[in-house]
Amino acid sequence: MFRIGAFSRLSQVSVKTLRFYDEVGLLKPSFVDAATGYRYYAANLLPRLNRILVLKDLGFSLDEIAPLLAGEIPVSEVQELLLLKRAELKNNIGREQARLAQVEMWLGKMQQEGRVPDYEIVLRRIAPQLVASVRESLGSYDEAAELFTELNHHLKNYNYNAYGQHAAVWYACAGQAERIDCEAVVFLNRPVPAGKRITVYQFPASVNACMIHQGSDETITQAYHAAHSWIKTQGYAIAGSLCELYWQGSVDSGNDGFSVTEIRYPVLKLQTPASVGN
Repeated sequence: MFRIGAFSRLSQVSVKTLRFYDEVGLLKPSFVDAATGYRYYAANLLPRLNRILVLKDLGFSLDEIAPLLAGEIPVSEVQELLLLKRAELKNNIGREQARLAQVEMWLGKMQQEGRVPDYEIVLRRIAPQLVASVRESLGSYDEAAELFTELNHHLKNYNYNAYGQHAAVWYACAGQAERIDCEAVVFLNRPVPAGKRITVYQFPASVNACMIHQGSDETITQAYHAAHSWIKTQGYAIAGSLCELYWQGSVDSGNDGFSVTEIRYPVLKLQTPASVGN
């Protein structure tokens, strides 16, 4: 048998860890000298110690390891635990790969432009929201302001002052179709009646890549490019129409106005080789 120090050197497990495993009941010494308190370990404890180390490397907690060592769990349940652990590890790998891609993107931008990127993109799960809206085919972006005027007039008829958020969903932008397809949206905190052209409905939930643009329309195209680059490098695909939320200013702020606009792209995670498997 080996004293704890010798067993530690041979197994490459620290004395502190061996003592802790003793305290929690994972690896008891073969013998403890009552007079000195010295712990002694037999060589036949090495397989148990190695199994503890392997299960830890697989990501199991000590609480999960204890019943596995005791053989209390049927093989089918052990298999299920391993399947769950595999899924968890794959998810973790996916998150870390996404972080790595974002770091690489920032480094690339900084090396190319010599400065920190102007935009930060955040992935958000947007809950369903009640809205009033009007949708129309437009000849120019300026005409979108008329849709909001129509919406606000409708809401005032029901003593409703829009509590803040106006947004526009662009189903087709200039250059994508003969005419611009725009839905003007006002977010509601209570129901109001619909109108001849006004629809009241629950805006659906979605996962969105979101970013904030501050400034005029002259530079907003850069924000779109940054969003598209992030979506691609993070392994997503655009899964819906662009939505702009106007926190400050409005759709008709124009090139001379300073606005704060949140840009939202609904996205869908693409299946990658790292996430494929049984």
